[in-house]
Amino acid sequence: MTVDGESAQESPLRRRFLDAGMVVLGRDGYAGFKQAAVCAETGLTTGAFYHSFRNWKEFEAALIEHWRDAATDRLVARLDTHPSPHERIDALINVALSLPHRSEAAIRVWAAGDPEVRAALRQVDRVRRDAVARYLRDLGVDADHADRFAGMAMLLLIGHESAGTDIGELEWSMRHALETDPHFQAF
Repeated sequence: MTVDGESAQESPLRRRFLDAGMVVLGRDGYAGFKQAAVCAETGLTTGAFYHSFRNWKEFEAALIEHWRDAATDRLVARLDTHPSPHERIDALINVALSLPHRSEAAIRVWAAGDPEVRAALRQVDRVRRDAVARYLRDLGVDADHADRFAGMAMLLLIGHESAGTDIGELEWSMRHALETDPHFQAF
């Protein structure tokens, strides 16, 4: 606990470092993801960093959890509240377009060499894919096709993040896939 009774897990200082970590990942890539860069991004010292995290490994684990919560768990929960399946699909595309793509690309690079990050990334991708498939089934799309389409949507997202293409290309690809797939024409 901190002096004011707030847990270190929830402290604004801790969140500030986590947000800065995402900025550094997006700006500098995984190669530039260093404690000095994170501290510089916050404008705070390493002392403040160690007040919030015992060590760099704890920070990394907290950052991945922070990313998963902000870029998947809370977004899916928010999408689940849309009353209409059509609204949900449109909102899903908008959410996909607003993800921290450059940071996620760096996380994908990081995951290639870190089994814990790889496991978290696989879980995020699975939650996202399952949400897309569920929303398509809610539209009346057959389960097998919904799952295959969700897989394709994930490939579009991951390909965009890996290639660093223009966000307009991702939006066009996602909307084009929906508009031209015969399984969606009836809806």
